[in-house]
Amino acid sequence: MTRLLVLAPLLLAACVEGMTADPAAPRMSQAGTCFAFVTAQADGTYTLTTGIGDGSRTPPGQQKTGLSAKAVDAAFAQENKIMQINPECLAIYAKDRTQAPPPVPGA
Repeated sequence: MTRLLVLAPLLLAACVEGMTADPAAPRMSQAGTCFAFVTAQADGTYTLTTGIGDGSRTPPGQQKTGLSAKAVDAAFAQENKIMQINPECLAIYAKDRTQAPPPVPGA
């Protein structure tokens, strides 16, 4: 039982957006990591969040909300293209609409 209590926080931490189980993978909390990820909203629209990690656990970013599937795909493609050539991007964390978690009911 004690082992489960010790492991539970570690397992939950891996589920946080921008945090991966692979320590070598880019993380939003790393300074210089450019990020773009899509989240599904309960009303059927999508939100695109973009920014550059500054070393903090929750780096500042910009959000485009209320996007349709077509609009979020186009915006994500544009952001991804920019991240690929941006010299400030030391690493890239990108999750498109197909990788978006399902919306949380009531949120």
